[in-house]
Amino acid sequence: MTADAQLQMDVREQLRWEPLLGAAHIDVEVHLGFAVLAGTVNSHLERRAAQCATEQVPGVRLVLNEIDVAVPESNPRGDADIARSAQEMLQWTSSVAEGVKAVVDGGWITLSGSVHWDYQKRAAAAAVRYVIGAAGVTDLVTQGAGGSPPASRSEIDRVLNWRA
Repeated sequence: MTADAQLQMDVREQLRWEPLLGAAHIDVEVHLGFAVLAGTVNSHLERRAAQCATEQVPGVRLVLNEIDVAVPESNPRGDADIARSAQEMLQWTSSVAEGVKAVVDGGWITLSGSVHWDYQKRAAAAAVRYVIGAAGVTDLVTQGAGGSPPASRSEIDRVLNWRA
């Protein structure tokens, strides 16, 4: 058995034991340690869970996640409803600046705007990642200048010495 065939079996086994995936059918192809995931799941949460589970398998060098998200017909949500939910999630996340906006097209959330710090940018994407009915997130939020001027070398040295 080749290393790729064994790795493919290992990834399939890991996905089988991932509780968030339930009965989801995900196809796995492996070539030179690169795993390609394909198939359809019911939520972005399941799509992300499949990617994270695959990344945990020893020997996987890279994961290409081509899994589609198809909202079940029992829970159809329009773009306006998804956008409203995304905007509410952004408002409820205290670390996200007010300048971040969500636009939805075909179930895909696109974030735009500007924040002062990188943690705010990451928090915005995390806040909307699992909105029910969303197919995925594109993060176009830009990071502007921070709220305070850059620290001088002496300030940085002082903080590093204090932390040590």
